[in-house]
Amino acid sequence: MMDLISSKKSWLVAPVAAVLLYAALVATWAVMEPSALVPLFDNDGASPVELMTLPLFALIVPLVWLCPPCAGTVRRQCAWSALWSLLGVMAIVRETDVHKALFAKIWPGVAANFHGTVFKMKFLKASGIPFMPKLFVVVFFVLFFAAVIVPLARYIVPLVKGFFKMEPVAWTMAVFGCVSTSVLVVDRLPANLRHAGVDLSDGAVALLKVFEEGGEMVMALMALLAVLQSHLIFCRGSHAAD
Repeated sequence: MMDLISSKKSWLVAPVAAVLLYAALVATWAVMEPSALVPLFDNDGASPVELMTLPLFALIVPLVWLCPPCAGTVRRQCAWSALWSLLGVMAIVRETDVHKALFAKIWPGVAANFHGTVFKMKFLKASGIPFMPKLFVVVFFVLFFAAVIVPLARYIVPLVKGFFKMEPVAWTMAVFGCVSTSVLVVDRLPANLRHAGVDLSDGAVALLKVFEEGGEMVMALMALLAVLQSHLIFCRGSHAAD
């Protein structure tokens, strides 16, 4: 099993798995009525698919400590495991909208009187907003972008080189990036189309929900696969070389 995800040909695992998972999502959409399909995938964090996705993201945290994704000293491994843990926590926060609920509980008046979500730049630019709510949003942005930009800046060049060398971790992260981008696109697409005066059918809305929520589950699976591959290839490989 370990050789399946860490051998030289394991670069195929992530793209093949993603294709099969998306094929399953399309098949599910094709055989179910939109009225039954949407609650299965999207129900304000309480749908079966959403509830299955959360443990997958949560599993990232213990996994990176049990299977460090990088070689080196204990301090280096702990530092990167802490950063990956932060990424897992931020994914859970985004999935459950805990940050929005916490903001609304602390500053209900600000949240109720502001049109749209407060976690946007227009909130920070708005006049008449107290300092502390804006500071809360800034801290969230800093944590989120630090968790994303720091590993991206460190690994973007090795990942790009690894992609062309058919390295498994690089291909898994490429699939993760493509799925993440598609989730962001389908999340905003209905609102953008409505703004443009385009009405979507119930079937089209259901398909977008399937791709959004199902895509988030695929993201979690790809992240777990990348951690395992990194540990087996880089961490165990360095011990074997020693």
